[in-house]
Amino acid sequence: MEKFDDLVYSLRYEAESILENLKEMDDLDGDEAKVSVLLKWIHNSANTIENKIEDWRSDPVSYTHLT
Repeated sequence: MEKFDDLVYSLRYEAESILENLKEMDDLDGDEAKVSVLLKWIHNSANTIENKIEDWRSDPVSYTHLT
């Protein structure tokens, strides 16, 4: 269960990062360079979330406890 707790903590962190970056985009006045950077960070956070879930699922000990 500890690995699942670590996964949830990591997912929350990445989700908060995405939300903060989305909030930053509200304050931009069409500055394409800044929007591009923020979108890149959001994309990276989403990829990190996907990778962490896949890593967790690939560990049979972690995954079988909840399935």
